Amino acid sequence: MPFDSLLMMSAIMLLIVLAMILDFRQRRIPNALVLAGAATGLLLQGLLAGPSGVLAAITGLLVGLAILMPGYLMGFTGAGDAKLMAAIGTFLGPLGVLQAGLASIVVGGIIGMGFAASALFNSHTVSPWGRYGLMMKTLVVTGKPLYIAPQEGEVMGKKFPFAVSIAIGTTAWMIWQ
Repeated sequence: MPFDSLLMMSAIMLLIVLAMILDFRQRRIPNALVLAGAATGLLLQGLLAGPSGVLAAITGLLVGLAILMPGYLMGFTGAGDAKLMAAIGTFLGPLGVLQAGLASIVVGGIIGMGFAASALFNSHTVSPWGRYGLMMKTLVVTGKPLYIAPQEGEVMGKKFPFAVSIAIGTTAWMIWQ
């Protein structure tokens, strides 16, 4: 593996592992971490690929932000998650961060389904399945989507650290490459 690829991969891994640990422990990703990650990505792209690398980093930042911004605006992810994906975009460029972001969303969906399925086997939590059924029934009967917020104590009302999904999805994408 060439030195520049190893350097980029190491920097990305450091960023996502730190973000994952902090998000898991504190349920937030500090702005200083994502800013340092984005600056490092821009710097490395500039040093290794010149002006075209800087352009790819900036475009990757914008695409990375755009991938998770709808989730943030709808309340599914936090702002730190969107900023982390933007920082990852400075390393991976627009196409790479799009693919890694989609992989992260799939991983997050699988984790979310695991949370929902856990309610079937844990009698101490409020199950989301009745709420899901009512939302689906409303959609089928009226043709209009209806969102019903989770009840207090419901497993789907608990936030899980999405940086874990980002770390797994991005790492899987890098391995796939």
